[in-house]
Parts: sequence; C-alpha cells; structure tokens
Amino acid sequence: MSSDAREFHDSLDALIHETKSDKDDGWEGTMTEYMALVHDDPVVAQSAPARVYNMIMERGTSDSGHPDKLPHYEDLVRYTFFDGEIFGIEEVLHDLVRFFQAGANRTETGKRILILVGPVSSGKSTIAALLRRGLERVKAPVYAIKDCPIHEEPLHLIPRSLRAKFEQLLGVKIEGDLCPVCKYRLTADERFRDQVGNYKWEEMPVVRISLSERSRAGIGTFQPSDPKNQDISELIGHVDLGQITKYGEGHPLGYKFDGELQIANRGLIEYIEILKCDIKFHYVLITVAQEQLIKAPSFPQMYIDTVILSHTNQTEFDKFKANKENEALHDRMYPIYVPYNLRVRDEMEIYRKLINTSEFKEKVHIAPLTLYMAALFAVLTRLIPPKADPDLLKKAKYYNGEAILEKEKDPVDVRKMWTEGREAGEGMNGVSPRFIMNALNIALGAAQGGAKCINPVDVIRSLKHQFDHHIGFSDEERSRYMNLLMAEKGSVLADYREKAKKEINRAFLYAYEDQAQALFDNYMKNATAYCLKRKNIDPVTQEESDPDEKLMRSIEEMIGISEGAKPEFRQGLFVFKSDAIDRNEPFDFKSYAPLQEAIEKKLIADLKNIVSLTLTDKSRRDPKTLERKQDAVGKLIERGYCAECAEALLDFVGEMLRKEE
Repeated sequence: MSSDAREFHDSLDALIHETKSDKDDGWEGTMTEYMALVHDDPVVAQSAPARVYNMIMERGTSDSGHPDKLPHYEDLVRYTFFDGEIFGIEEVLHDLVRFFQAGANRTETGKRILILVGPVSSGKSTIAALLRRGLERVKAPVYAIKDCPIHEEPLHLIPRSLRAKFEQLLGVKIEGDLCPVCKYRLTADERFRDQVGNYKWEEMPVVRISLSERSRAGIGTFQPSDPKNQDISELIGHVDLGQITKYGEGHPLGYKFDGELQIANRGLIEYIEILKCDIKFHYVLITVAQEQLIKAPSFPQMYIDTVILSHTNQTEFDKFKANKENEALHDRMYPIYVPYNLRVRDEMEIYRKLINTSEFKEKVHIAPLTLYMAALFAVLTRLIPPKADPDLLKKAKYYNGEAILEKEKDPVDVRKMWTEGREAGEGMNGVSPRFIMNALNIALGAAQGGAKCINPVDVIRSLKHQFDHHIGFSDEERSRYMNLLMAEKGSVLADYREKAKKEINRAFLYAYEDQAQALFDNYMKNATAYCLKRKNIDPVTQEESDPDEKLMRSIEEMIGISEGAKPEFRQGLFVFKSDAIDRNEPFDFKSYAPLQEAIEKKLIADLKNIVSLTLTDKSRRDPKTLERKQDAVGKLIERGYCAECAEALLDFVGEMLRKEE
C-alpha cells in the first residue's frame, strides 16, 4: 500500500471512530430520577418556546452596528445565532426573539401562531430553517416518557392534585396532561400499581431523546397541497384501522399519532405558506394556539407544547387580513413583517454567502465595486422616496452609513427617515436577492467560459437582460427599475461612473495619502488660524502672516462652499476637530467627509490632464504614457483588481473621458 493510500485509510478510520465515540449513549431512568435532574437544573423541563429562546441566547449577542436605531429598538443587538446566514434585518430578528422571550415566560403572547409576512426571498424560510437546525443541535438535554408517541414531558405524570407542591419542590411550572397512550399504559399496566391500587407514576421509565426533523421527533413541517385532497390527519393524526378492530373505537392504541402537530411536540412546527391552504383547514390551530390542545373527533384531546412558526407573502396576508370571517384566527396570530434588506453592505453579504457556496468562488475573480453595484440596484428598487428629498441614491447611501457631503452640510435625521419609510411599508416591494443572484450567476458563468473575471459593467448588463427572464414585474415596474439601473442621473450606472473616475484618479496619484495628508495639514493650519483670528507663524523665520485664503478657497470651492458659507464651514470643522481630540480619536484627512472629498477633488483636478491624456489617446505609445498606465494598473491590483479588470476599468473611464471631450 502506498503512503498516500495508507494516509487516506488512517484518516478514514479516525473519522469513523469519531462518529462512533460522539454517539449519545442514551440516558434512561425512572420518573423519580428524572425529577432529581429537574431539581438540579430546572432548564431540563423548559417549554418549547423557552427551548427556542435559550437556544438563540446561548450563542450570545453583539452590538448591532447601527447608530441610527428606530424607536422601540433602542436595545437592538445582533444575535450570533443568525450570523453568516441572515443579513440586514436585525429589527426583524429582535421582534422574533422578543416573541420567543414572551413564550419562555409562559405568557399568552408566546402561545400565538407566529406568522412571518414578507416578499419572496426576504429570509422567512431561512429563519425557519435555522431554527429547525438549531433545535437539532440544542445543548440542553430533552427527556420524554419512554415509548410515548409524542415524546411528552415526563412531569405530566404528576397528578394535578399534587402539582402545586411539586412545583415548589422542583422550582418549575408544570402544565399539560398525559397523552391518551401514556395514560392508558399507566393505568392498565399492573407494574405501575401497588397492592392497594395506587398508581406508581414515579416508577414510569423516562429516556433522553434528541430532537430531529428526519426522525420526526420534536420538529414538524407542514406544506399545503391541493385543498380538495388535503386531509386534516396530516396535522392531527388519524384512526389506525388495523388496530381499531383489535381495541375498539376510541381506544388510545387505535390511533396513529403521526400528524405534524404531534410530531412537533416539545419543539417547533414550520407551517410553509400557511395561507395557501383552505382557511377552514386551519381551525384546528385555534385550540392549539389558545389552549395547547388537539381535539380529534371521537378521541381524547391531546396536550401539545410546540412553537407554531408560519410564513406567507404580503399579498395573501392582506387578503386574509381583510376577510372578517377569519377573525378567530386573526386574534391568535402574531405577525412579524420581514421586509427586504435596505442596507447595501448587508445585501452584499447575502451575495457573498451564496457565491461562496458555489463553484464560482475559486474560478472567477470579482472586481471591486461589482457586488456593491448589484446590491445598490437591489436596495434602490425597494426604497420609497423620502419627503424631504426624493433622491433615492442619497437615501440608499444614508442607510448604508456612507459619508455624504449633503449630510454634513445639512445634517439628515436618518432615524426619522427610516421611521418614515417603515411606516410606508418600505422594503416590502422591489427586486429580490434571487433576481440579483440570477444575474450574477449568468455573468459568472460567462466569465468562467472566457474572461475569468467580472466587473460592474458586466453585472449591470446582466441585470438589464435579466428582466427578459423574470415573471411578475408590471410594465410600470420594469420601466422604473430600468431607470434606476441605467438612467443618466440617479442610477446605478451613473453612480458607477463617478466611482470609476475616482478609482482611476486615485490610482494615478503618486503617494496619494501622503499628498492628501500634507494638503489637509496645510488647510487645517490656516483654517484654525482663521477661526481663532490669529496669524500664522513661519516655523523657520518666525515671521507672521495672514491665513492663506487662496489655498483654503481653492479647496472649499471643490465642494461648492460659497464665499458666504465659508465661515460656518470652517467653524464646523474646528468644532469637529475639538470633539475628536476630546474623544482621543485620530484626526486626519479621512476624518471629516466633506473636507476629504474636497481634498481628493483638488488633487484629482491637478492630475486631470495627465489622466485624460493617458487614457483617451490610444494611439500614443511613448514610454512615459505607457509607464504611467502600467503604474496605474499596479496601484489598482494593490486595491484588489486583477490585471484584466484593471484594464477594463481604464478602458471604461477612458471612453467616458473621450465622450466628455
């Protein structure tokens, strides 16, 4: 056997041994022994909502990263449980965890039917899938009466007349009754009865179980089908005809406890697209939500402890909500609205996650700004124009936390803007992540066959063609989305043109940051002297001079600061600098967004002729021009470009400059 083959077999044996050693040996004991476990750790007997809540909280929390928090979300945090899977809807997840927290505290709210409402691909199914998978890996042990068909809580064995005393002894709340099968076994089996006829419920066997969707234990999933053919038995089980002849009608052993609600006992049931089913089919949920009971025809009722998690789209929910005949269900539902993500940076993370799960990850290079532009388009289609300023491009950047000149000159209340948008249903319409991923995948596929790289222009083109392969947009929506994608102003393409110019200009700047910092220091020296009404002193000659007004105005004019507005601008900058120093924060040319933009534009203006000459005249082959171009390509490669997308960016900006000339 070769060394490679031997190494493979050793690794294989180690993995096989690991799977066997990790196997749960399975605890089994009596009810008395189980009560001792509960006394030592009351979490053992937690309810289903508490199990879900604790599962999320055990993973911890972190700062949400959103400085502009909405009213009622001042305590907003990011839940580690959802990290890497759900992006940009922290407020939704906060509502979700609050609901589970209410259930963990055994409130009426926690017994409601939780319904996630939102557009397609907003994350509803992903949330449900994460909760299902999480329950399968939950750390806290789960115990059940041995051979119980619904894996019920062993504390149900304690007679109701004794529960108050046992609750005090064990430190837990005891709710629910024995299922018909366990009750029959306790009363019919002579092993659990003493000589005078008392039931020895304390000797009933208890086992440790694992919640598993595949094993149909504690995790159920219900999916609507044709209303004419769907049977209520899919939810509540059915009479076992093979056993009913043996035991007779109504006998506990003559019933199949294989309904999804029974399977989901102790955990969670996901109700997929709940409103696609005949609404009368859901009336069984009324008693489950209110009383936690399943009432099967001609059969004893069953206590169920489960979280009912359902989801639906906005259109169907609006129809359901408008029908007053559904009031009984309305009253037992707890809707949480799940809009599309509205932050570009979080939208990009969705695409990265999906690309990283594909084979494109290793085969195709994605140029800087490519995913940003795709995410920007998605967010723009979901936004509602603010009342103060209808510019959606600005709004998208405000939400994204980007430095915007207008925000510094005239502070924008992003919190107020967000609240206004939320009240108007912002994020409940627009293009879905699936639409964007379809376009990205087509572009990535084309690149795999040739160029091995995609850039923002490739994706913008792919997004344009994607409208020919999508069902559901009206002509009005299609026209509006195309304008947001490719219009001359206020579009993704227009924004990319500006960003592409800036990328190229920075690439042509030699020692860009050093020059920018030197210009910044010079400006600040003069602006500080201006604000303090004092002279500048030459460090060598010690001569006094007035602040350099010509220098300051040459920079300020780059961002449209008028002669009359210059005192306010300089005073505002001086105050910003003082605050930064008080907070022990660094203060450089990147600290104050308006001044950074002004300095960049000033430096770029000085280089404009060189950049234009290098890019627009393709016939020039003199060594100096070629050297400048190669230096620019090298700088772009340092910033994450490959040689191919760097050349594509140079060509794109060169073509723009030729048209401008």
